Formats: sequence, C-alpha cells, structure tokens
Amino acid sequence: MTTTRENGPTTALLGQARELLLRTMTFYRDDPRTAGWLRARLERLSEPLRMAVTGRVKSGKSTLINALVGAEIAPSDPEERTQVNTVFRYAPEPSITVHTPHGGQQRMSVGELDPATIRDLQRWRPDEVARLVIESPSPGLQAITLIETPGVASTAVRETGRSALAQILSEADAVLYLTRQPQQTDVQFLESVHELRVARRAPINTILALSRADEVATGDADSVEAAGRVANAYRDDPKIRSFVQYVLPVAGLLAQGGTTLGQAEFEALSGLARLPREQLDELLLSADRFAGSRVPESVDAGTRRELLRRFGLFGLNRALTILGQGGVDHGRLRRNLLAESRIGELQEAVHLQFVERQEALRARSVLLAVDMALRANPRQGSRQLRGELDRLLANAHEWDELRVLSGLWSGQLSLPTRLRAEAERLLGAHGDAAPARLGLAAQASAREVAERAGDAARRWRVLAADPLRDREHREAVWTVLRSCERLLATGGGQQRV
Repeated sequence: MTTTRENGPTTALLGQARELLLRTMTFYRDDPRTAGWLRARLERLSEPLRMAVTGRVKSGKSTLINALVGAEIAPSDPEERTQVNTVFRYAPEPSITVHTPHGGQQRMSVGELDPATIRDLQRWRPDEVARLVIESPSPGLQAITLIETPGVASTAVRETGRSALAQILSEADAVLYLTRQPQQTDVQFLESVHELRVARRAPINTILALSRADEVATGDADSVEAAGRVANAYRDDPKIRSFVQYVLPVAGLLAQGGTTLGQAEFEALSGLARLPREQLDELLLSADRFAGSRVPESVDAGTRRELLRRFGLFGLNRALTILGQGGVDHGRLRRNLLAESRIGELQEAVHLQFVERQEALRARSVLLAVDMALRANPRQGSRQLRGELDRLLANAHEWDELRVLSGLWSGQLSLPTRLRAEAERLLGAHGDAAPARLGLAAQASAREVAERAGDAARRWRVLAADPLRDREHREAVWTVLRSCERLLATGGGQQRV
C-alpha cells in the first residue's frame, strides 16, 4: 500500500516511521539539541541513501570507493591517513566543504577534485575537523552517498574517542564492511553495529567484502577464486550470517585500475606486453624489480612506478597476461580487468540489497533514530512513543521480506528453482505492486489478484507445514506465506503491499 508525502511516495512502514519521527520531534521540541538531531534525520529522507564504507586500518576503503564511484577521488596511501569522516556525494559541480566540531563550515569550489588536497584535509585531527563533504559529478554517486570512516581501532579513534561505530549508527543507512580476512575484531565491531534492538530486529543493512582478494593464495593468478571459496565459508558461518547478508571477494586495486584505466596507461601496458615473455617474467618477480629496473627504455621507470601504484603487482600480471593474448583494445582490457576483480558482483549486491530496497532501510534508520533519542534522553511521558515504536518493530514485514530475498540472492538460503523464482516474485523482487508480485498484467482486476493470491497462499501454506525443513527455511517460507496473505488483504490490483 502506498502513502504519499512531501518527499514522494513511501511504503506504509516508511510512512508510519516518518510519522513517529515527527511526533518524537514534537515531544522533544523544548530540547533543541535532540530536536535538531532528529530533524536532520527527517531531512535525510529526501536525499540519496547513505552507505558507510568502513573496516580496519588499510583494508582498502579509499581504493574501493574509487572503484565504486568510477573516479580516483578518495586518496589512498601506504600508511594510515584517513583521520576524519569523509562524505562523498553527488553534485553537478565539484566542491569540498570542511565542517568543524563546533558547527562551522567552509565550502571550497574547485575546478576539479584533487586527491592531494583531499589527502591533506583528511590528515587533520577529528577534534579539529568534524568531517569533510566531497561533492562530485560522478554518476556513480547519483544513487547512493558514500561515507568513509577512519579505520576501526585507528589512531584517530584511540586519540579522540570518536568511533566509526558512532558515525554508522547516526549517519548511515547501510554498511559495506571491508576486511582482508574476518578476524575477531571485525566480528565484534559488526556485533556492536547490531546491538540496538532496531538493528537486531532488522539485520538487513550489512555487506562484508574481502576487499584485498588478490592477496589470497600469495597473489597467484587464482587468488580471487580462492578468496571466493573463503568468502563462501564465512557466509555459511552462523555467527556471520546473523548480521551479514552477503560475503563477497573483490580485488579493490584491480577494480580501481580497471574502472579508471586511461588511454596513456593502456598504451604503456601494451608496450610492456610486447616484451619477450622471459624479460617480462623477470620484471614481475617483485614490485621493487618492476619499479627500479633500467629496462625497458620504451616504458620509463616513472611510468612503471605509477602503473605499480595504480594496479599493484597482481593487477599488472593480469593486465599483461590479457594483453599477451592479442587483439585486446582499451575497452576489452577494461572489461576483463573489472570481471577478474569481481567488482560487478559487489555492485550488484549493493544495488539489490540497498538501492532497490532503500525504503525498508530508510524506515530502519528512522526507527533507529527514534530509539536512540528515547534511550539517550529518557523523560516522563514517552511511554506512548515507545509503545508505537514496539508496534512498528513487531509488524515490519518489509524487513522480513528483504532478509529472505537477500538470503536467496546471496546463497544463504536455497530453494528448488521453481519455488525460488516464485518466492522472489511474491516478495517483491520484480516490483512492489500486487500484480507484479503475482505475475499478472499491471491492469489486472481486483478479482484476478484475489484469485491468484489465494492460489499462492494455499501452495505456500502446504510448504510451511513441512516438518523436514530447518528453522531458517521454515521462517523463509512463513515470510512468503505472510506476503501472500497481505496480498489477499489489500484486495486492490494496483496497491503496493
């Protein structure tokens, strides 16, 4: 069912969450700080979805942001550099805005975004610069805003006490957590993100990426494939899957290099690929040898150092191997590098889990904000607000649908092919309107909707009674059955569920 607000159409859950947020703002109207904080959450409903990109120090956050955006705007260094939260968002013209902890801000219009300038600003301490807002006309930022946090347990966090966790809970709708390989620190952090009861009720906003997949198997050609097997093992871990929807490998540096591959770099790589294979293999024995060798003169040492910075030794190996096959132009090399990096799988997961189902995530953020305000500022008279929050949490079927969909898409849940296709459709994967969920034409009558929904409900009710399914699959079947029953309850062929 659809409700219409000043910020456009919303699902029933998001509309109800917004109404509760407004009432909570009124309740705290004599507390400017709390009311202002809640108002900022309300204003975010008219902005693109926000995804925090976080992880331990040197997990490849900046590199992967560049790969996702399609432009090298997030500076990366061999050492820890990011000290302040940095927001990357879309705007027609590039600019940089510096926000201070005391509420001041300074906006700098720039002809183009210079990574060196951004790098210098990111080195300021968080108690001197609260955050940076980088605006870019890159198309990759039109659908989603990215927030880069300092590394988990970074120097900035230890010295100032301002954590990535606080930023995620107050600013982000979704989380992309990066790690070389999950360790106890990563698991503890992700558990902390899901400590609040709203987060526990809706563990639907987290993707875990093994972001330096090219380093698995000592950087061999099959490193990314080996990382894929590692990712599958972690995906099946009950502890990880309780708060993570996808575990995916991605070679971040290779993805960045492929996304931003320029013509000059292509020509330099092509020149190297023409060397005798023995000479090329010797050059690629180590990074120092590749960067420091005096030969070949056709590609000078400065160019080779830049190629090494941009692609890494693994990326250079893959690029030169592809070019060595012959008949490879600039576009084909770029496509092959992106395919080998597996950035496409990550982009698809972000699109399916976050962008396509963003209203469920926005409702989650709104209710999380209400819960945080009521907990941080308890006062007499809040009982009715808490009761309304409890009611919404208990009836947020949209979250259950998203959790089951992500389980089917990521491989955490498995159903026979025919049942899976029907489940995805009934859960709204191909459209939220009742006819789309039931495989009917958009102009289907209310009677056709009711008949088709009744048939589906009877089928899934039988499946729900199967005692041989495990708990997770029984819950998934019950979620699909409830969607069928909601379709029956709406009664109108054009209504959203």
